Amino acid sequence: MSKLQLGLNFDKRGGYMKTTSGVMPQNVVKYVAMGTKLINLVLLICHIGFGILFWLYDAHVLFAYNCVNSLAFLFACIMLHKKKKWTYIITIYLGIFIFMILAVLYLGWDYGFQQYCIGFVASFVFTDFYMSRERKFSRFTKFIVAFDIILYVGLRLWTYEHPYIYFIDNKSLVSFFYISNSLIGFSFLIMYLCIYSSTVHRLENSLTEMANLDPLTGISNRRKMQQMLKYVMEEYETQQYQTVIAMIDIDYFKKINDTYGHDAGDEVLVMLAKILRDKHEENESFHVSRWGGEEFLVFYERHQKSREEVIQEFDALRQKIQDTVIQYNQSNINITVTIGLAFYEKGETIHSLIKVADKNLYEGKNAGRNRVVS
Repeated sequence: MSKLQLGLNFDKRGGYMKTTSGVMPQNVVKYVAMGTKLINLVLLICHIGFGILFWLYDAHVLFAYNCVNSLAFLFACIMLHKKKKWTYIITIYLGIFIFMILAVLYLGWDYGFQQYCIGFVASFVFTDFYMSRERKFSRFTKFIVAFDIILYVGLRLWTYEHPYIYFIDNKSLVSFFYISNSLIGFSFLIMYLCIYSSTVHRLENSLTEMANLDPLTGISNRRKMQQMLKYVMEEYETQQYQTVIAMIDIDYFKKINDTYGHDAGDEVLVMLAKILRDKHEENESFHVSRWGGEEFLVFYERHQKSREEVIQEFDALRQKIQDTVIQYNQSNINITVTIGLAFYEKGETIHSLIKVADKNLYEGKNAGRNRVVS
């Protein structure tokens, strides 16, 4: 006889998205980690490139600040390595923020440094949404967004009266600056939109699974099976297939609950679902679901077997269930099942098939249980 050891912490295989309030989902953490490395690489390239250009075009103030900001960037990376994330974030953002203002004031509007405001807004909104426990924007984030918008408009108005301090007579270089800074500013927005889209997609898939799976056993629930039967039976109206529906019911299930407790009853249901799931993995035409309570429905479609072979196959399944021992709290639990079969004939409906299977099931119950009736 086979033995199946199941603990109370069994895998329900329900596909739930387990996230704690205030903690980013795993897929988001992965994207943020990748994004942080990419941002650090871009910042390093920008520090080197901007420093060289400011030095070549005698932009002394910007060159000096770029040197200071480069040291701050190295300090921030060290803090990130030491897992002091907030120190890293504040240092990086403050450095970029001051650099943006100085660059616009000294070089003018045409270089595109003001586009960093877009990146600031996207970053703060993203961080607040994924890290706040209420999953809503805080007053601080609303203030930052409003401040960035006002700053963006203010810098535009300033540059009307004060177009530039340092003049760079190189239109190609000016265009390069504008395109590069615009890409940097909008890349934050694009990256966070992609993360948000991915999170929503995963959440939708998770909710779909939760709606279609039985939370205890992890197999399809009644709703999912009814959808499948409806879809398949519509196809059967034009083509003839060999199909059978089986209703499987655990014998004396109430006695198990009364004797060992409802947790033991749950273990029994999980065990039976595992055996049925294993059968499905062996044969994908063998679809299983928890129909309700201790009752399971099997939809065995498009098989190439005779009626007698199908009955023998289900009887072998019944015997396997009978031979399985469930160990629970140092007790051995044996169960049996009664199975009612209904073989599809062209023109039959889902309702009539299930009704026949259910009728045969209760005939088996009345005849002494632990048998297959067709």
